[in-house]
Amino acid sequence: MLAGVRVGDGVFTDPRQRLTLVVRRALGVIRESIMVQYIVKLATTIESKCNTPPDMGGLLKLLPALAEELDRLDPRDFLPDAQYDFVIVRIDARKWGEKKGLIGTDPPEIAVLVKRVINVLERYGGNGSRVLMRSFAFVKDTDLRQIIERDYRELRLNVYPSGAWKSTVILAGSILEAVLFDQLTTDPAVRSRAEASAKAPKVSGKVKDLAAGEWKLAELIEVAVDINVLPADRAKSFDQVLRDYRNFVHPKKEIKAQHPCTEAEAMMAIGALEGACNILK
Repeated sequence: MLAGVRVGDGVFTDPRQRLTLVVRRALGVIRESIMVQYIVKLATTIESKCNTPPDMGGLLKLLPALAEELDRLDPRDFLPDAQYDFVIVRIDARKWGEKKGLIGTDPPEIAVLVKRVINVLERYGGNGSRVLMRSFAFVKDTDLRQIIERDYRELRLNVYPSGAWKSTVILAGSILEAVLFDQLTTDPAVRSRAEASAKAPKVSGKVKDLAAGEWKLAELIEVAVDINVLPADRAKSFDQVLRDYRNFVHPKKEIKAQHPCTEAEAMMAIGALEGACNILK
């Protein structure tokens, strides 16, 4: 099982390469954190200029800067429940940033805007490997849940937003495999049903060792459907690329499989993962 594999920009075996990748990510996190704090400070400054008497000239200078800084942020880097709010507040900030003049009733409205900006920035996840974007409380194995949460954060905050399509498929497949492994093994009754399923994978007539992680993702999916852990229509939506995600870890297997791995496959992989989690939660 590969839920713990770190694959942000690729699979590295050289410790120096791994260290370089860690440093690059850390620097990116620091830059994002500094950027957000700068925007919060900018918004606070604008709010102070809305006080009586308002500084109209200062507002006209700072509002375009606020809109420009918000444009640097990606809605996908926010928590799911904040993405819509961010898009709307950014649109409103752009409108104010385009104004050539202000009237007396504008400062109170601007003060409300910057409070919304500050509020939505509190739900920005780009600077946080500690930000969890969905609950995995349904995963019963505590150690496995921690790995899943860590890898999901990396998938959503770093890998997919950076356009690393192959890494997105690998990490989404790894997380889904870990989730289904937990669903089929932690409850003894469910495990017994899984191992007794007609879809259970066999070698020389003997069922593979489920608890040892010998089942591939495609096999976990088939059995999960057979014992009603997953609905059949949901399983049919899982693209073959995701089912065979392990092939992308090994270049020779990737060449042999001849599966495309573009943005479309990455989006389908994330969609399949989210859909399965929505059912299992």
